[in-house]
Amino acid sequence: MVSFRPARQDEAEILSELAIRSKGHWGYPGHLLELWRKDLRIEKEYIEGNVVRTIWIDEKLIGFFALTLSDPSELEHFWLLPEYIGKGLGKIAFSEVIKEFQFRNIQEFYIVSDPNAEPFYLSQGAIRVGEVESIPQNRFLPKLKFVIN
Repeated sequence: MVSFRPARQDEAEILSELAIRSKGHWGYPGHLLELWRKDLRIEKEYIEGNVVRTIWIDEKLIGFFALTLSDPSELEHFWLLPEYIGKGLGKIAFSEVIKEFQFRNIQEFYIVSDPNAEPFYLSQGAIRVGEVESIPQNRFLPKLKFVIN
């Protein structure tokens, strides 16, 4: 049974490590993951200032997502532990993301995606609207838009 709950500030370090493990699913070498660690770090203040939800199966933390509600709103983080990727849990969690935006009367949001995750977001109904330069990653990342019907 998948459940969601607000992240706690004392989970910041665990969530940061979860993001790195999830990013590693795509086969990036360790030196790149270390380079990106700073950008994937979740701080206590970030949890306090944004909508951050943890994803659980029974009593096991398997992922999290984070929404920024500024204009424009964004799905800023969406991570699952590697052993849970590709099992349909992302779709369940993405439905929860949509509910969180709907609850706040937000009808569209953006996603700056890892290129490997772009097909997932497109399959959920997002559309590609451009690219964003990532200095730490030394490449361009897909920028997607999701409109809630």
